[in-house]
Amino acid sequence: MRIAFLFPGQGSQRPGMASAWRGTPQARVFADVGHAAGLDLATLADDADRCGSSTAVGQPAILAASLAAFDALVAAGVRPDVVAGHSLGEVTAAVAAGALSPNDGATLVAERGRAMGAACAATPGAMAAVVRLDDDAMATVLARVPDVALANVNAPGQAVLSGPPAAVDRAAAIARELGGRVLPLDVEGAFHSSAMTSAVVRVDTALRRLPVHEPATTFLSGTTGRPLPSAGAVSRALVEGILAPVRWRQVQEALPALGVELIVEVGPGGVLRGLARRTVPDIPVLTVEGPEDVREVVASVALRPLPADV
Repeated sequence: MRIAFLFPGQGSQRPGMASAWRGTPQARVFADVGHAAGLDLATLADDADRCGSSTAVGQPAILAASLAAFDALVAAGVRPDVVAGHSLGEVTAAVAAGALSPNDGATLVAERGRAMGAACAATPGAMAAVVRLDDDAMATVLARVPDVALANVNAPGQAVLSGPPAAVDRAAAIARELGGRVLPLDVEGAFHSSAMTSAVVRVDTALRRLPVHEPATTFLSGTTGRPLPSAGAVSRALVEGILAPVRWRQVQEALPALGVELIVEVGPGGVLRGLARRTVPDIPVLTVEGPEDVREVVASVALRPLPADV
């Protein structure tokens, strides 16, 4: 069975991310990531409000929760054939693919979170999800409000806009006129827009200090949906992805051609599970947020028959 591990990004935080792993070997992951970030993640990762209001806290906390789930799956004998990550989750995917060590991934995310938090403070911004609009209608919105960026294309008829608050409000009004539904997002700033330019410089500088390796597992780029073939390509993706839109729909649509038979959302939220069910409904999808979820994945893998030629 070919399995894809998909790693969530910022906005997936949930209460109890650390306590879900308390008493297991994976509890140490929160201490390890917290040490790199200078944060008490064993406490902070349980506070969804704090994680949601602070990018500098939320990003390391989500990384820790996702790495804990990944560690538990690997310990149970479940390994991915394909990995990908949504925005922040791309760093977690790099760790899962062997391109970054867990400690270096934590170091990078700590600086990423601080840099993006500082960019949010320097340049106020907003984001809004838009559903029920096709690609042509979304192009019309973007053409009429050039100050707004397309931040995410998450699934058919579901995208996210980012930019200055007034511009996002204008774009939201146009989207509604065209028949879309708009959901303002509770975020600290305008991610995946030019407001994050200063963060790119800081993340690039931090990444240049860290060893990046060729992926040992097929690693799909979050901005193209195509595999990242080299260490250099991984480094570019981790930096450029801060500004570039997340083409998550393309990532998911690439999975059937890679022979993926099971998707596992590795980390908190359930957001990626919902998107996968809309985009690739023929592929089963499970979410791992705690030890019980790991057992469900192991059982699912064991129950599925092997190919006839094995």
